[in-house]
Amino acid sequence: MRGAVTIRMYRDILGDCFLLRFPGATATFNVLIDSGILQGMPGAKERARRIMSDVASLAPRIDLLVITHEHVDHLSCFHQARDIFDRLDIGELWLAWTEDPRDEQAAKLRTGRAQAMALLERSHSALAALMSSEPSTDDDDEAPTEGRSNGLEALKGLMAFSGRDPSQPPAAPGGSTGEILAYLRGKAKRVTYLQPGGAPRAFNGVADLSVYVLGPPKVEALLKRSNPHRHSSEVYELDAETIQDDLFLVAALNATSDASELDVDDIAKLRLSLPFGFKNLIATEPRSRSFGAPADDSAWTKFEALYGRRDDEWRRIDTDWLGATEQLALKLDSDTNNTSLVLAFRLGDGADGRVLLFPGDAQVGNWLSWHEHVWPPMAKKGEPGTVTAEDLLAMTVLYKVGHHASHNATLREGGLESMTHRDLVAMVPVHQEFANGTKRWNMPFPSLLQRLEQKTGGRVIRADKGKMELEVAAKQYAGQAGGLEAGELQRFLSCVREITDPDGPLAMEYRIPWPGATDSNP
Repeated sequence: MRGAVTIRMYRDILGDCFLLRFPGATATFNVLIDSGILQGMPGAKERARRIMSDVASLAPRIDLLVITHEHVDHLSCFHQARDIFDRLDIGELWLAWTEDPRDEQAAKLRTGRAQAMALLERSHSALAALMSSEPSTDDDDEAPTEGRSNGLEALKGLMAFSGRDPSQPPAAPGGSTGEILAYLRGKAKRVTYLQPGGAPRAFNGVADLSVYVLGPPKVEALLKRSNPHRHSSEVYELDAETIQDDLFLVAALNATSDASELDVDDIAKLRLSLPFGFKNLIATEPRSRSFGAPADDSAWTKFEALYGRRDDEWRRIDTDWLGATEQLALKLDSDTNNTSLVLAFRLGDGADGRVLLFPGDAQVGNWLSWHEHVWPPMAKKGEPGTVTAEDLLAMTVLYKVGHHASHNATLREGGLESMTHRDLVAMVPVHQEFANGTKRWNMPFPSLLQRLEQKTGGRVIRADKGKMELEVAAKQYAGQAGGLEAGELQRFLSCVREITDPDGPLAMEYRIPWPGATDSNP
């Protein structure tokens, strides 16, 4: 009888790396989805090499390599362990249409991202220069403001998703996300750029496996919609706020005809003009008079006596523009996440089909777009034999939680609430200690994590926790409404395996029996 699919999630990283192994007629069909670690994680290179060595030992041939989107936490291992990966045979590479060099819409998106990143790098340089120009002293009261320091770190952290750390030397040749993608394109025997919808994809030698492409959307309004509406309940969050970066962008584009040409002086102008209003600004630097600040020396003297007081530093707003810069960085990060290639692997056919959902880091607009499609193509919803996103969600037994369980990467209605299968399990690629402590990011988002636990009956497999902690969590829900019965809990735990190597924890693996098959490896 046919066996089971195994999903191996690599551990103790803030990043995604999943190895899926499907039983075929004559050989195992190996699928690798992403492999990356966020910049700044301690021991990242060593862990990347451990991960890639394990992948190579299990799957010397990767039949299908899937790269969901161009972020370093999904790509870095291919550079950090390139000598190991070089030894692997890669059959086909799947990328989203947003990476297709022949697609005009994709080219415009890439140009926009490059311009925004250039603007952020200039902003970071300006703030770093501003801080370094302040007097050095042992007096804590004279140190650079906490707001400026936090702003600098926030920018660095958000830019890290794109593989940029402006405080470090440029990446070694081949280490940028664009260079990694180029390397993977060259290594794979075949490269396919996927658009949403279309006929489900099948693989030779693997019967009853079909792959539905759900995203990213082609509709630009949805592609750029990363956050929920202000007063909606589309995602699991407490206080939805729409990102507002227009003020900073308008000021930046007014300062120069090309945002990529901003220099330190341009940023200084923004720093001076945004908080006070351009025409009414009392200059804090002599050069500011050259672009319209008042030249009233007596007014300046009075102003400096008040505004420059050390005890009133908390009142100052001359770096408020940094909030807009951080929002721009967050928007750039979210827009890239929203280009995620979203795949639903369907095992079996008919009502007994089971789906493994891998959404990358798709955010609100991407999720909403899935419901526009119906399969087979050109059919109408409701016709006999058709499949919709709602059907696939209802069949989902494995949900790879998007963006490390952040607040806006799992849709509520038409998303998690539509995942109604009794066997639903979630896998969360998160490292809470690093995300919360070092990055100060709220991952996993508490209300989302709570709902995942409720929906799965405690079957939430995390990359930062082992099997013993998983068992404790699942038992807490046993006997409660929606919790597992004793037999279900035992069957679930028998399908979970904790993988270690000589250096410690390496991966968590979950086994899913093929629909209608007997799992011969309990």
